[in-house]
Amino acid sequence: MPGPIDRTTTAPEIARANAQAPEADNAHAAGRWNLRRNIAMKPRVFMLHIGAAAGISCAIGIGFCIAGYPLVLGFCACQALALLVAMVHYAVHALDGEQLVLTGNALEVRCTRGFRSHTVRLDPCWTRLECTAGAEPPTLCSGRTRVPVAVYLAEPQRRRFAAEFGRMLAGTRMPGTVDRTPGTADCTS
Repeated sequence: MPGPIDRTTTAPEIARANAQAPEADNAHAAGRWNLRRNIAMKPRVFMLHIGAAAGISCAIGIGFCIAGYPLVLGFCACQALALLVAMVHYAVHALDGEQLVLTGNALEVRCTRGFRSHTVRLDPCWTRLECTAGAEPPTLCSGRTRVPVAVYLAEPQRRRFAAEFGRMLAGTRMPGTVDRTPGTADCTS
């Protein structure tokens, strides 16, 4: 199962491609990062678990209703309804995250939050990745535009992403200078 950082092109691969390709094609070398939520269960298994929890609750409520306590059935039905609402909310936000595509002349960031999705295009020469010491996610900054990225990643994964992305961003500013040593970006501390 792929991790939350799904990277399709690595820094050494781009460096090799840049070395083999003519100068005109260097602008087309791309790095792509899919920073999605880490979902451990398949949808079918998740639905079966939620259905089993609601079914058991309703069976208990029916048992109490037969025993002469119909109010318990009402509360069990409310609990099953709350489980349904939580399941729908979880399903809507299952694919939340960011997709970053870095080419020689553009950085495209597509953010998905529920049913909303927006795309921001930035110039990599004027873009920097800012990281704070706290639990805040790294932020791409270009002029007045600020886009938080790696929102759903754990702290070690954020540091790994920030280091790799920082190297790739520096490599697009100055082709041929992609640093392959780990921990050389601003966000590794």
